[in-house]
Order: sequence, then C-alpha cells, then structure tokens
Amino acid sequence: MTRWLSLGDWIAIQRLQQRGVQLDFERAVLWPHTPLQAALAMHMPLSPIGAETLVLYPPATLRARALGFLQMRARRGRPEVDVTFLAPALDADTDAVAIWYRLLAECVHVIGARGGQRVFAQIPLGNGIEDVLRQAGFNAYAREEIFCLCRFPSGLAKTHLLRRQRAHDGWNLLRLYTEVTPRTVQLAEGMLSPEGQGGKLGDWWDQTRGAGYVLEKDGELAGAVRIQRGRAAYWMRFGLHPQARDAAEELVHGALALLWAAPPRPIYCSVREYESGITSALQALGFEHQQTRCLLVKHTTARVKPAVPKLLPALEQSPQAAHISSRMVG
Repeated sequence: MTRWLSLGDWIAIQRLQQRGVQLDFERAVLWPHTPLQAALAMHMPLSPIGAETLVLYPPATLRARALGFLQMRARRGRPEVDVTFLAPALDADTDAVAIWYRLLAECVHVIGARGGQRVFAQIPLGNGIEDVLRQAGFNAYAREEIFCLCRFPSGLAKTHLLRRQRAHDGWNLLRLYTEVTPRTVQLAEGMLSPEGQGGKLGDWWDQTRGAGYVLEKDGELAGAVRIQRGRAAYWMRFGLHPQARDAAEELVHGALALLWAAPPRPIYCSVREYESGITSALQALGFEHQQTRCLLVKHTTARVKPAVPKLLPALEQSPQAAHISSRMVG
C-alpha cells in the first residue's frame, strides 16, 4: 500500500535513496541535497528543496520493508507537479518497473483528486526511463539540452546590456513565449488552458525561480533571461525572438555580465530543441554540453463537483391575489 511520509519512513528513505534516480537536475546542482533532506524540508515554507514523498509498502503490512518511494514538487500558482525522484532505480531492483508503475499511478491519482491537471517529469535520455513512463501514460513533448560553464570567461567586462524585468514586460514575454514555442508544447504545458490564457507564464518564466532581465532593440523586446542563484551554482533560461537571432551573443554576454561580481560557481543553462540561436552563442563562450533531457507530461482528470439544483420555496397565491393579478394583466 502507499501512504504519505511519517516518522517511521525516514529509515526507508535513507536506505533507498542511494539506489534511486534524481529527476530534478536543476535543484540538484543549485542546492545539493538528499531525498531525505527534501522530505524533511517539505514543512519549511522558504526552503527551495522541499518535496512531498510517497512511500510504497507491500500490501500485507505496513511494518514490512518499503519497496520504493516517489517524490514530487508542486509548481507555485499552477495546478501542476514535477516528479523529482524515484527509487529504486531500474537497474537496482528486478521489480523496479512494477514499483514505478504503482508509485506513478498513485501520484497521478492523488494529484487529480486535489484538482491538479498535469504531472511532469524531466528525464535523462538513454537509460530506459522514457519507455517506462510512456507505458505509465506519460507523453514526451520536447527535448532539452543542458550546458555548463565551469570557468567565467576571462576579459568579460561588466556591462549594462540588459535591464531588470518590469511589471509591464509581462505581455511582451507572453508574446515571446507564444512566438517561440510550438503549439503542441503550449498544449502540453497548459498554456492554452484557462490559467495559461490568464497571462501566467508557468514554469517557462516563473519569477519565483530567479530574477528576470530583458534585452531591448529599437524599443522592442528582443530577448530575455531568467537567472537563478543557488548555493552551489547558477542556472540560466533564455528566450530569444525569432527575428533577433543576431542578438544571441549579446543576450548571453549581457547575462554573464550580471554575474561579473558574483561568487565563482558553475553556470548552467537549459535550451530546448526549438530555441534556435542560443546554443551557438553558449558554445562560443565556452559552455559545454552536459546532458539531454526528455520532457514528459501526463494529464490528470480533475475532480468536478456535480451541480446540485437548489430548491426555493414558492409563495402560494391566495384566490384574491390571483383575481387581482388577472385583472391587472387584462
């Protein structure tokens, strides 16, 4: 059976976490942590690593040895969660596939019962994980390349090519997203749903995950970057207008200049397959390819309360009132 984390589960998580798969690469490099630390941090509102944990036990008794666990993290302000950790790994247990199916099915059931609409997973390619998640009902909608710059470029001066994002930039950023992002990806990420059409940019430009800066050309938005500063690294996410590809190097230079006086740490950047222009600019500055990830989503069925007709008391007309009413109509 499955149940949410309790004090008795800590030992099971500590035992299994050494044989699990980390799916939240971004937080893993920004704030290195263990799944046990993520489970404990769930009750700390300001912690960036907190995650809900679902533990799987054999059906016979709760005192039996735990079979596996799943961790997930909600996206702020959106009816969505990310699967961030799964244990055991596929090559660590002969029953791992069956354990994953049960954990993923329970995760989707719980999130759907809460009114959640999408469950995401970001997985590294080439290890069989994608096949298992597809069998569990997940669909791939994009691929993403991860790059890393370990040493800050020498001779890069502090500049002011970019300005801090302002409130009135929201509409232009939304237009940038729709012009760059294929419709199939917008559908997968819920940007064509009511909450997306309300102007919320979701995970693509979540300002709770870093500070936003924009590059303007002739008064128009040419590109943007979101920079997240972690304890052990930095993470960048770019957006470049299709008609401003010649400004890619300027955008990346401007972003790096914002870290000119920051403590020296590795700088990571994620680029999706349809975001052309950024990759060549990153490689020209020394960024090296780290891994390729596949982005998957499973849509849940949100619980809807059936409409219940409300009965209202009717006023019974007296014969005299009815007579008066008929005379008035006539």
